[in-house]
Amino acid sequence: MTRPSNTVTEEEAYELGGKAFAKGASGDNNPFEEGDRCRDKWAQGFLDAQKIRSDQHLPGHPPN
Repeated sequence: MTRPSNTVTEEEAYELGGKAFAKGASGDNNPFEEGDRCRDKWAQGFLDAQKIRSDQHLPGHPPN
């Protein structure tokens, strides 16, 4: 399923990518078409969600 980027901002696409990773999706689940700027933002959000924050294991900080 592809989504038209005219209904989604680049910021929303980034957030959608992060949420997709949190739900267990694979990188192949990008809903935007090739050449769409939102496709790159979604992928960036997906990859950034995989990063481990340096403060993750400190008391009082939620897990990634």
